[in-house]
Amino acid sequence: MQEYVALAVFAAVYVLIIGRRRFGVPIWVAMLIGAALMVGLQVTSIQGAYDAVNLEVIAFLFGMFSIVSALERAGVLKMIAMKMLSWARTPSQLLMAFVVGMGVLSAFLVNDTIALLGIPLAIHVAKHAGIKPAVLLLALAFGITVGSVMTPIGNPQNLLIAIDSGFDLPFRTFLFYLAAPTVANLFVTYFILKLYFRKELPQKLQYAPVAAEVVSGESIPDPRQAKIAIYITIATLAGFLLSELLHVYQIAQFSISIVAMLGAAALYALSSERTQLLKHVDYSVLVFFAGMFIVTSSMWQSGAIGIITGWLPDPSPADEAQSLSVITAASLALSQVLSNVPFVSLYDFVMIDSGFGQEHVAQWLMLAAASTVAGNLTILGAASNVIVIEAAETRGMRAFSFVEFSKIGSIITVANIAIYYAFIYFVL
Repeated sequence: MQEYVALAVFAAVYVLIIGRRRFGVPIWVAMLIGAALMVGLQVTSIQGAYDAVNLEVIAFLFGMFSIVSALERAGVLKMIAMKMLSWARTPSQLLMAFVVGMGVLSAFLVNDTIALLGIPLAIHVAKHAGIKPAVLLLALAFGITVGSVMTPIGNPQNLLIAIDSGFDLPFRTFLFYLAAPTVANLFVTYFILKLYFRKELPQKLQYAPVAAEVVSGESIPDPRQAKIAIYITIATLAGFLLSELLHVYQIAQFSISIVAMLGAAALYALSSERTQLLKHVDYSVLVFFAGMFIVTSSMWQSGAIGIITGWLPDPSPADEAQSLSVITAASLALSQVLSNVPFVSLYDFVMIDSGFGQEHVAQWLMLAAASTVAGNLTILGAASNVIVIEAAETRGMRAFSFVEFSKIGSIITVANIAIYYAFIYFVL
């Protein structure tokens, strides 16, 4: 009966997440409750729960959140975003800045972080440029989702895949095979939004004086802290590539999680605002992932995953066309129920149990691409969509409804999936 207990707990967690406003329970608390119930109802043991938590992912997220926290507090991220916006001279270029510009940033600085950065900018620019806020908020949501596909650090599900697949060179593998279709998809997404919202975009940009600081940029408030944050960010990104070179020449092995933690350690050692940076890290996300690992591991151990995925055939390592199709269908369907990060956490078990290893590059990358862009199908497909909505509404701005998002999101998702599937199937 454990599988049914696990399903009941998972259903309760899902209800709490869907009805978070009515129940007043944040998403991370709902997942923590689920983890506690899995242990309390003996679906898993305390030791099993401890073993389920992927400390490599937690360490990576803490390291990157610390570095991004420093960039944000020093005003670097805002300056970069405003420089991108200052380039825009027409509504079309402004839309491109949010889709392509924010999308590229999300590939290297985690999409959830760029969502939080872009929301106040989108609202402020829209208000003073005469553009409907929902247009830029949708551009932001779609852009950071698509852009995050091309690296193993763009979003949490990619990191899970990079670790569970056993790739020797995850950063090189993701960039080499997914950079081209991702850039193509960013521009395809931009053109779809431009066509879809052609009546919503004004003919010219006419910024009000109060928005001058957004389109012209501003000075860095603390140059020393900004330099430290920039140098450490560059060193960390270089460290990701160096770790793979060292692995190729069999000199040493450093995972991207270790590199991220070394970057964070250097940051806290050199910064005079280390206490503020520690406070600014979003620990609720770390708790969410720890709870998610326990819940998904319990689902696997109890056999509940088989009930959920039983209506789909298992992907076959011997048949590339079949496996790519099954992985794509599962990603699109189940990400709307589970959200893409919990889905990948669960489906990785299915992939490994089916015999997929590091040599099956195409299948793992299809899982990364399909599960990520599945977040553009509905609001519930990705956590970053929820972040955009909640952050906008806390600022008194109506973002977009479930129907509004899905109408344009379904078009974008079909286009994105077609490009990724064609590229992975015919090129890899």
